[in-house]
Parts: sequence; C-alpha cells; structure tokens
Amino acid sequence: MKENPLTIWGVYSVWLRHARVYRKTWLVNSLPPLSEPIIYLIAFGYGLTPLIGEITYQGETVSYLEFIAPGMIAIGVLFQSFVEGSYGSFIRLTFQKTWQALLTAPLTFSEVFVGDWLWATTKGLFAGTLTGIVASIWGLYSGWNLLVSLPIMLLGSLLFSAIGLLTAGTVRTVDQLNVPIFLLIIPMFTLCGTYFPRDTLPSWLEALANILPLAWLVDLLRWHLGLSPWWFLSLIGLVALAGISAILAWRRIYPQLFR
Repeated sequence: MKENPLTIWGVYSVWLRHARVYRKTWLVNSLPPLSEPIIYLIAFGYGLTPLIGEITYQGETVSYLEFIAPGMIAIGVLFQSFVEGSYGSFIRLTFQKTWQALLTAPLTFSEVFVGDWLWATTKGLFAGTLTGIVASIWGLYSGWNLLVSLPIMLLGSLLFSAIGLLTAGTVRTVDQLNVPIFLLIIPMFTLCGTYFPRDTLPSWLEALANILPLAWLVDLLRWHLGLSPWWFLSLIGLVALAGISAILAWRRIYPQLFR
C-alpha cells in the first residue's frame, strides 16, 4: 500500500462507494435530517412571523421570514455535514471496518480520509441547497442569491464535516458522540443568530456566540441583507478552522489504523 499520495480517482472511488451505499436507503436515511430545517422554516415562519413581523438587521428592516431563511440553510449544512462526519465516519471506522477494508484496495489513507470528508461535505451541501430551493420557491431567497451562496455553503460543509471527522477520531464509544452535540452543536444551533439577531443577547453571551463558526456562516449567507464590517475575517476564519480541523482529524484517525 502506498503511504500518502492523493489522487482524484482514489478520492472519487471512496466518495462513490459511500454514495452507492447511501442510494440503497436514501429515503429512510435522508428524510428526517433533510426535512428538519425545512420544517423549522415553515413552522417558525408561519408561527412567529405574525408575532414578530419585521426586525432590524445590519441597519435594515426585513421581514422575519427573510431573516430566518439563511439561518435554516445554515442549519441544514451544520447538521448533515457534522452528523455524517462524526456518526457516519465513526460507524464506518469502528464497527463496519469500512476504512480498513478500503485500505486493502490500492488506496492510500489520505484518499480514504479525503473521500470520507468530501462525502460528509456533499451531504451538508445537499441539505443546505435543498432548504435554499424551498426558500427560493417561497420567495425568501432568490435563485441568484442561492447560486452565489453555494461556495459559502460548500465552505461551511467542509468545516463542519471536518469537525465531525475530528469527533469520530477522538471519541471511543457511540455515546461519547453526544458530548460535542450538546456542548457545541446545540449551542451554535440556538445562539448563533439563526432565529434572532445576536445583539439581543446579553453582551457576554453575544461575544461568545460571535466567535462560534456557525455565526460566521449565517452572517455570510445573509450577505444580500447586509454584510458586517468583519465579513472578510469570518471568511478567513471558516477556511482556517476547516483546515485545522481536517489536519487534527487526520492525526487522530491515522494512528487507529496504523499502530
């Protein structure tokens, strides 16, 4: 087995293997997570819009539905990419031994790792795009806005799937996967400006929410409503954190396969 070379064909082979497995049970596996942000969008949209009406964001007055639509897209990206990167990769690594089986083929560890990473990224990007299409049909997020936002969703998917892989490489039992979900994912989900502007929070909590990566992603997805003066730093932060998380995940998983 070659040690480190990375080829497009090797990565694609791993990605295609996961896609073919997923295709067999796509309806059962995809319906709950994909429907979640869409249900949130519809439920909160119809339920809270009559109570809230309009809000002020970046100095502009926008309807509540227009405000939460990018947040729901970000939630789709977050949950799908993280869950596939963490839970999906942990199952393939620990119980199904899929990584070990793939390494018996003419594939390198780097190709298996990147293939798994891109598969989780694909699921996050798909969930975000599907939610965006619903928002576009609803008239809340134009098709042009969705097209321009695709690279942002891709970047967010790369980041959260890398964090998921880092989780998969760190935990030792399935139950431990709940730790980052309750300490990181749920706080981001609720505090990072998905449902309400972060400036309504107490100052210390707003400062904490502002440094969480989902807040950067949500702000960038709201580019058409107004960008913060620090948007470029948010973009750099997403890129840097995705790279750091991927490197750390690589280093955590590699020793488990080559002791």
